[in-house]
Amino acid sequence: MSERHSGALRGRLLATGLAAAAAAALAGCGGTGQSQEPQQREGPFMEVSASAMPAPPFEFSTARGKPWAFGDVADDKLTLLYFGYTSCPDVCPTTMADVAAALQGTGAAADDFDVVMVSTDPERDTAEQLRGWLDSFDPEFTGVRGPIDDVVTAAEAYGIPIEKSKKTEGDYQVSHGERVAVLDGDGAAVGFFDEGTAPEEMGGVLAQLAEERL
Repeated sequence: MSERHSGALRGRLLATGLAAAAAAALAGCGGTGQSQEPQQREGPFMEVSASAMPAPPFEFSTARGKPWAFGDVADDKLTLLYFGYTSCPDVCPTTMADVAAALQGTGAAADDFDVVMVSTDPERDTAEQLRGWLDSFDPEFTGVRGPIDDVVTAAEAYGIPIEKSKKTEGDYQVSHGERVAVLDGDGAAVGFFDEGTAPEEMGGVLAQLAEERL
């Protein structure tokens, strides 16, 4: 990643992100179910075999209108992947703020990572909405949109269960993933961070992953 906002505090990032979320339409926010158990846990990072979770075969579009596929991530970087939505009032903006702060804490190693959020609410997360929301955390973060059925299937391929949005009287329920996946250069998941992992813990593991895998 480039053009990192050096010296920015996590509190400032989180406040900005929460303000962006508050400006969006209010919606129900929740994770779903139990996801596939990883093979090994070391502190906040849960490691899996890349062969167990290869890149799902879908092609979506970025918020800038470019084609994007899980298998086409940068082969000289690791990619942090999250499934979320811009009107989420708490978990999604907190997760993005934590990821931004964690990468800032890694120093030069931040350039070894891309960050992608795939929208779980593509009906309301327009390209403009998604791009503006992510800009509040880091302009280098990539927003991705695709048909919701394909998004659900792709998330499940990584062991991250999400559900299609549900409309009820006076309510609109949308789910988000409960983990941040780490993808290798082939788009295979090699591990996960649980939501709520402290930026300091995440940053330490990210620096180690960059040294070991790149």
